[in-house]
Amino acid sequence: MTTSNAAKLIDNPSDAVVFAPDVTITHDGFRPPLELPPGKKLAVGLVLHAPYYQDTLGSGDFGPGYIAGGVGREANPPKGQVARLSQWDFGLTVGIFRLLSIAEKHGVPAAVALDEYGVSRMPGLARAVAPRAAEIVCRGRAATLVLSPQMTEEQERTYIRESKAAVETAVGSAVTGWFSPERCQSQRTPRLLAEEGFAWFGDWPADERPVPLEGGATGLTAVPLGLETEDMFAMYTRNLPYLSYEELVHDTVDRLVADADIVGGRFLGLNWFGWVLGQACYADVADRLLGELAARDEVLFLTPAQAAEL
Repeated sequence: MTTSNAAKLIDNPSDAVVFAPDVTITHDGFRPPLELPPGKKLAVGLVLHAPYYQDTLGSGDFGPGYIAGGVGREANPPKGQVARLSQWDFGLTVGIFRLLSIAEKHGVPAAVALDEYGVSRMPGLARAVAPRAAEIVCRGRAATLVLSPQMTEEQERTYIRESKAAVETAVGSAVTGWFSPERCQSQRTPRLLAEEGFAWFGDWPADERPVPLEGGATGLTAVPLGLETEDMFAMYTRNLPYLSYEELVHDTVDRLVADADIVGGRFLGLNWFGWVLGQACYADVADRLLGELAARDEVLFLTPAQAAEL
């Protein structure tokens, strides 16, 4: 399959708005196999998310149209909607630490995604998480403050730059990975991330292996953190029962391991949120999944930054 032929696989309607990033991807359907150590077939990267949710949005802020979880479904709940906001806060006070403990129990290196508002308004969060995380990821300003194509380039650059600086200051080390709140981007986002010193980002479920970008985003790698295997998307957006989610991850791993015998090593990115699998009622799912994955000889755990270098 050539690049020109691949472009014809989808015939979009004439009035469709087609997402077309202004960067090129080195991918023509015949990429070299992902090189993993002998005996390893599947690389798994675990990212634990600790996002901060705003009670209200300010004038000029850009918010998502939908936020999962809690009471009600509007993106900007009425101020003081305690039932909803406290569920999200649970992820920062209890859930993220429960998931970190489960990862440590099974010897799994876990990256933790923090945002600007979380580390500035809850300063103890960064101090408690940083020593235990295998990597710190920047996930913007707050879960409810997203990047938008309606921003000017300077507004978007300032958002990225200030978020990065706040997280790095709080944890005391450099941050090279990015995850956009609600995966919201503009077409210029990859280029700006590269220019601001990021090595990888996790917004695109573009492949089953890391994808290096070219053009204005040269030096940046898209590390696929899939939607279907994300706990929040599966259990709160798709409303899957927790046992169905567990089965989904098992089936995904089995399929990727089998595919590796044909096309070479595969990568699976797991996105877990402190307020989802970190809840006591769901934690056994995280415990079982990590324990079973850690026991599989074909599986290699690594951080997203390490995956970006494969």
